[in-house]
Amino acid sequence: MNVFRFEFKQLIRSTLSWSLALGLVVIIFMSFYPVYYEQIAIMKPLFDNLPELLLKSLGVNVDTLFTGLGFYSFILMYIQLIAAMQAMMIGLGVVGKEVRLKMNDFILTKPMSRSSILIQKSLAIFSHLLITWIFLSGLSWVMLNSVETGPLNYQVFILFTLSTLLLQVMFASVGLLTAVLLRKLKSVVGVSMSVVFTLFVMNLMQAILDEPWLRYLSPFQWFEKSYIFYNSSFEWPMLAMCALISIGSCAGAYVVYIRKDIHAV
Repeated sequence: MNVFRFEFKQLIRSTLSWSLALGLVVIIFMSFYPVYYEQIAIMKPLFDNLPELLLKSLGVNVDTLFTGLGFYSFILMYIQLIAAMQAMMIGLGVVGKEVRLKMNDFILTKPMSRSSILIQKSLAIFSHLLITWIFLSGLSWVMLNSVETGPLNYQVFILFTLSTLLLQVMFASVGLLTAVLLRKLKSVVGVSMSVVFTLFVMNLMQAILDEPWLRYLSPFQWFEKSYIFYNSSFEWPMLAMCALISIGSCAGAYVVYIRKDIHAV
């Protein structure tokens, strides 16, 4: 699996950088939790007096904020934004770099089928996302256990971390599909930021406007933190939508890639 090994090695430095960035977010924010908890008598009235619109836009649930898992669910929105950016950039970059560097005709002259090339690239992408997720989940577990004052609900914690992985897989799949559809790709960062931040803004709009139909337009709303916290489960329609888009994007990328015309430079 030469393509897999090559792409895997190429992504190591990027994966380490993203993992460290995510780890710093977890460490820094979770280190603040003991301060919030110790000052609950002072802090909670302050949050209660803030406009509900502001709290919703920030992803703050005052009823859960002063528990370890509740505080983690607050920062999880921003963790998932970074993780989604990583996934989109990797999915778009690994498959799209031949388009960007005008090397499609070169790689396809190798004694290897198109399907094999795409499958190996996809395996490299999802392997690195899994590495990032394992590191992030392990560090989150350590930080939560170090600051949580009561028993930790491991079922809810596992669902929180799984929601991050599912979002990563979905954004990487969309990145794959986007990469094979584009004839020209000037900037992986530009396209990735445009897609991810547009969907994140839709998440903020839904929180502010409270329009149910807007939830279907933003993947960040598909794993609603308060619902998971109180019900210890995912919302099955939203989970099905995430799975459908992930599988559909991967299947679409495969079909397009093995059939598309490749123009020599």
